[in-house]
Amino acid sequence: MIDRDLPNVKHSIVELGADALPETMLDEIVKERGNLNYLVFCQRYRGSKDAWQGEFDVSLSLTKTLVEAAQERFDPDGDKSIVMVSSVFGEFVGEGQPLSYHVGKAGMNQMMRYYAVNLGRKGIRVNAITPFTFLKEESREFFLENERLHDLYTKIIPLGRMATAADSAQLIAFLCSPQSSFINGQNIFVDGGLSLVWPETIARNLLSL
Repeated sequence: MIDRDLPNVKHSIVELGADALPETMLDEIVKERGNLNYLVFCQRYRGSKDAWQGEFDVSLSLTKTLVEAAQERFDPDGDKSIVMVSSVFGEFVGEGQPLSYHVGKAGMNQMMRYYAVNLGRKGIRVNAITPFTFLKEESREFFLENERLHDLYTKIIPLGRMATAADSAQLIAFLCSPQSSFINGQNIFVDGGLSLVWPETIARNLLSL
């Protein structure tokens, strides 16, 4: 279960869509909770309509609108950070996700870099994280029951295990803290070092199955 009653943490649930008014939502949040310190984006399009337009609306257009609406609503004297949760499909091409998802995440990565430069003078750090396949509530049983696949991941990942949602959450918590005060414009991979492994090495591991 996800613990939504964490000490000193408050969250607001908002609907992201074509009719959303980010400025109004942010004003309501600021009025109730005070100025922003941290803003984390982990949305993606999961609708049934045109995936290309939907992904661009949710991953790019709404992210842009929210960032630009939020920049003047950050605490002027406090720590300020924006984190965008990206995907390996923003850097690589793989199976299981459509072109729209690949392009949407790649666009988000460049958006992160743009805002890191242009909001830096306001003291707002902007970074991204890129998680690899990880054990989460809806997939844990699949991976643990598929021993050959799970064993392959543990064999090819240099740290010798699959990631969990907590691994990404801890990195986000770090980036949303004064401890990351001079980290800006970075896309940090949460993959246990897998992206450093030469594909031929992975292929040889596959052949040994």
